[in-house]
This record gives sequence, C-alpha cells and structure tokens, in this order.
Amino acid sequence: MGQNASNLQSARDEVPKPQSRSPASELSFVDVRSEGLGPGDERELGPGDQKRIPDKFQRLAMLGHLEVDREIARGLSLRESLRQGGRLWLTAPADLSDKSRAELWSRSRPVQHFDVFISHTWMTPGKWKLLSLLFHSGSQKVLVIWSTAVIAVLSLTILKILPTPWLIEAHAMEFKAMCPVGPWIELASFVATLAGFIASPYLPSVQRPRDTCFLDVASIHQTDQRLMERGVYGIGGFLRISRELRVLWSTPYLSRLWCVFELAAFRTANPDGKITLAPLFVETILAAVILWEYFFTLIYWSTRASQVGEVYNSVSYLFAMLPCCFAMHMIRRSHMAKHKLFSDLEHFDLGKVQCSNDFDKDFIHAAIVKWYGGEEAFTAFVRGPLREELLGARPSTPLVAYPLLLLSPAIASSLTFLAGLWRGGAPAHCLLSYVMGSFLGFNILWVFSCVSLFLYLCDHFAEPRWPGIFDHLQTFLMFLAFLAWFYAGASLSVWAYTSSLFTSAAWLCVSLLSAGTSYVLFRPGWFRSPLL
Repeated sequence: MGQNASNLQSARDEVPKPQSRSPASELSFVDVRSEGLGPGDERELGPGDQKRIPDKFQRLAMLGHLEVDREIARGLSLRESLRQGGRLWLTAPADLSDKSRAELWSRSRPVQHFDVFISHTWMTPGKWKLLSLLFHSGSQKVLVIWSTAVIAVLSLTILKILPTPWLIEAHAMEFKAMCPVGPWIELASFVATLAGFIASPYLPSVQRPRDTCFLDVASIHQTDQRLMERGVYGIGGFLRISRELRVLWSTPYLSRLWCVFELAAFRTANPDGKITLAPLFVETILAAVILWEYFFTLIYWSTRASQVGEVYNSVSYLFAMLPCCFAMHMIRRSHMAKHKLFSDLEHFDLGKVQCSNDFDKDFIHAAIVKWYGGEEAFTAFVRGPLREELLGARPSTPLVAYPLLLLSPAIASSLTFLAGLWRGGAPAHCLLSYVMGSFLGFNILWVFSCVSLFLYLCDHFAEPRWPGIFDHLQTFLMFLAFLAWFYAGASLSVWAYTSSLFTSAAWLCVSLLSAGTSYVLFRPGWFRSPLL
C-alpha cells in the first residue's frame, strides 16, 4: 500500500489441508528481542526495542513466516469499514495522497486476534467489493427494514390515509371495477431497500456480534516504511490469529502470488479454520436483477395508470423487458468469471503466478516449500484438495435473504394491486382468488422459477457459441426463451384469478410444482454452493 501497494494484492480463497503442519515457529520475536530476558519480561520491553524485531530478511532466514508481531496487530469492525459510503474501499491506497494514507492507520485499533481476515486484490475496483460486503453483511437487516416499511405503507393505504391518485381497471372473479391505487408501496419498497443497505453498517448484528477484521489499508501502516514492511511480511502471523479467511474473489485473484501465499499460510496455520469464498460476481448479478425488476414495475404501473389501450400496454411491457436482455448479456459475462474460477483452480500453476518483486517471490516460495514439501506438491494440492473443498463448501450467501431480495419488487407490486382491490370494495372471496392466483402463484412462485431459469440460462450458455455479433444473437435467443416462460405464467395467472377460486387454487399448485422443479433442475446457486 502506498508505494508498496503491490505487496498487498490480497484476494483469498478457501484452502484445504497441507501435507503437514509445521510447529508454531522456529524462532519467535521474543527470542530475537530479549537476549537474556526471560519470557515473562517481554511485556516490559520499551519502544526502543522495536528495532530488534526481525526484518524481512531475518524472517526469510528463520522461515518465520507465521510469527505474530502482536505490537502492530491492528483491526477494525467490518461494519465500520463499510460506513461513510464505504470510502475505505472505494479508492486504492496507492491513489490516495500521503495525508489520506497516513489517516488510514487511525481507523484501526490494537487487537489480540481477528474474527475475519479480508482477502482481496486492489487490481479489482473497490466498488464491487463494497457491494458484495454490503449485501453479504446487511441483507437480513435490509429485509427487516423493507418488511416494516412495506407493511406500514400497505396498512396506511388500506386505511385510506395515503392518497391514491390513480384509477386502474381491476378484475378478480366476478368483481370488475375502477380501483384507486398509488405508487407508495412500490416506492417504499425501493427506498427501504436502498436506505437499508446504507444504514446496515450502523446497525448491530445479532447473527454476528463480533466482526473484528484485518483489512490491509487500515491494519498496515501506509506511510511509515518500517511499519509497512513489518505489516506486509507479518501477514502470515496475522492469518495465524484469524478465525476466518474471507476471500473476495475476482478474476485476477489466483494470478497474484501474495494471494496464493495467504491461502497457503491460513490453511497451514489454521488447519480447521473457516474459509469463506465470496465471489464478487454473485452480488453484481443480484443487484442487476433487482434493478431491472424495479424498472419493469415502474413501466408496468405507469402504463396501467395511464389507462391506454391493451395494444399500447403490451408494447410498453415489451419495452420494459428490453433491459432484461442487456442484463442477461452482462450476467452471462459474470458467469464466465465463475467458470474461470473453476478453470483457474483446475489448471493452477504456481510457476505462472505473478509477482513483481524478486525478494517477495523468494520469500513466498520458501514458505510454500517448507509447508507443502515443494512447489509441485502445492500445485497438486490446489488442483485437488483445495478445489474440491471450494466447490463443496457451504454457501457463503444468506440462504433466505438473497431469494427474498430478488422477489421483493414483485411482492411490492402485487401488494399495490391487492390494496387497490381492497380500496375498490372487492369481496373477500375475490381477494382470496387474487392472493392465490397472483400474489402467491405468480409474483412469488412463478417469478422464482423465472429467475431460476434466467440464471440457469446465463450460466449454462455463458460461453459464446458464435463469434462477434452472433454472441449478442445468442443472448437474444436466451432472452426470448425467458420471455416466453414469463408471459406464459403471467397469462395463466390472470386467467386463474379472474375465473374462480378453483382455478386460482389449481394455478397455485402448478406454480408450486414449477418452483419446486426449478429448484431441483436449475438449483439456484444460493442454495447449493457459494457460487451462482
């Protein structure tokens, strides 16, 4: 960081067990510093003794890569790192002024251990890491805020406290009338989601009350060259006192030697330690799909409120679906990153990993040879046990929160229509028909199957089948398949809840079967692995 930012290109992955675990260390900092002082006297050493701490050359000579330099072990709360708009993540330290880099050290505090060691590479823009961490750490809080806001606005709408400036033609079984609606529920859904992510770093976490993390920009001094060197070459020791290694994986990850070192060091120092693989493309996909859903509902309600003809409505809906085609092309590219991750692990070659500093290369290679018995043994370890561990790992994404976030725009839209039916005086059995046929049958279950199909197509057909412009044709054909499935469900849903309670119940069963089949066949990534 600062001038030595390349030394901290960190993006870590999950690591399996090496051949053998070496002892805690051959020679500790106490051995080097005390010279005649007993172990109990170490705490009495003053600042003047810091110069006797081993430098990088002594670490290499002693093979003391996992020694813990507790005097400079500093961390901060993961939630704190996401505050103030995530400024800590948005700019690489090498791009900051000297004054700004010096201030980063004050963001951390002395610690005895780390709950999480954040591994990432500054070759990847910080905005994607910020997005990933906000979703991963704040999605449950966002859902609580979202539910509270939507239920409150729904209640205010039903109680006729909020104005309903639009009239739409609503039909449910025999009930057919012009019903009043307003934009408030959908607006509350969007604002609550956005505000929830902004507020989540400031809210306590019930699920994970302790989140002290090692974050290179704040845990390693960025301007004092001596402290920076101690921090950079002491990373192995910091990994040793970390409970979890969280890998913010991006495409350049396995090409950086320091990233590989962190994987090797954590598994050596913590054979049973937890490793969380968090590919950045997962939350990128999630955000793209959610934004497209809100765009679609905006067009949908704008056309419904304008009371234009059915032909214009249909054209408007197709226009609203067009961003989905662009999103599908982008998400195909994101899934290619997932395929690259699999390929990088399967064809890993330590000899091809990049490092611009010859000493760093010798420093890391010496550690790998010591821990794994040789470079070829480590390469085999990454291709075999490490790859199997990563692909078989438990999901890093919240199991329930991510699917609910994906469904939230559709749920809000359905509640808007339901409130309109209520305000319009629809009988209870007509409301029940709509709840079964549209709210549950379409907006939750069928949309779930649509999203599952969408992600499956983007994953299965991620690689271009044809070159050039024909690659876009491939995306368009995938989009047409998704569009046909989506509109088939929409049409059946309208037919069901406008016909009878029996047809609504039958459609609900069909939708439930479709959602279950989609889960089994397409296996959305948030249920089966850390990867979409």
